[in-house]
Amino acid sequence: MDQMPKGPMCESCGMPLDEKSTSQKDKRYGIYCQNQETGELATYEQVYDGSVQAAVSMMGMTEEAAKKMADDMLPKLPRWAKA
Repeated sequence: MDQMPKGPMCESCGMPLDEKSTSQKDKRYGIYCQNQETGELATYEQVYDGSVQAAVSMMGMTEEAAKKMADDMLPKLPRWAKA
């Protein structure tokens, strides 16, 4: 059920990466998590809010379900995982 996408994914938000969505500043991240001019990474709150909004608008999830998914997924990603 918890199936990870095959291929590269953003270490900050989990979005699958391709030629168009991969950051030019750091290949570990996507263009939505890293500013392409400054290289600055989005904060956890920005990534969380963006993930919730994307799940609601693109996946048709309720806000509650989208928040649960973000709560479950983001802490497991390399950028946010506790060592």
